[in-house]
Amino acid sequence: MVNPIKETPLKITTLDTDGFKVEELPYINKINLRGDFESQACNAALTGLLGTDDCQLETNTYMHNNANTLFWLGPDERLLYTNSDPGSVIEKWCSMPGTAAVDLSDYYTVLKLSGSKVRDVIASGTPFDVHPSQFRVGQCTQTRYGSATVLMSNHADTPVFQLQVRWSYAKYVFGYLERVSNYV
Repeated sequence: MVNPIKETPLKITTLDTDGFKVEELPYINKINLRGDFESQACNAALTGLLGTDDCQLETNTYMHNNANTLFWLGPDERLLYTNSDPGSVIEKWCSMPGTAAVDLSDYYTVLKLSGSKVRDVIASGTPFDVHPSQFRVGQCTQTRYGSATVLMSNHADTPVFQLQVRWSYAKYVFGYLERVSNYV
């Protein structure tokens, strides 16, 4: 049997213009976790799973360690980017009563946006206020960019943003970013 070649929706395309850069971050394991994150048992299980001291997240924030990034999506929902095997993470998480997990690795791709024009390019396509006083490092939000829903996160003051987008909308969002970057 021949192994299929893994391809991302953008085939790891990049864009690098004056003051704006887009890189596709391929092959990130993404797992949607559901549970009662208010309970001590749930947070203890998550802390053990991620190997970190504290997994408590404020609304619309994320935390990062060497192997994992955990995003707050809702009171009972988190999104985990991990270097670990998704199957083993899901098995461990779902062994606790009242929890659920779904592997979303092939459902979304991540675009890393950097450069001096990032906020202007993003602001042109989203209703969300990306001004540095409103959207700071360590924050994330579910919003839209153009006609696509995205998970947007701020990773550095330089600035560096990430947009997580469905694979089926990746080319659309990339094209939108490319067009707008020529006018800002």
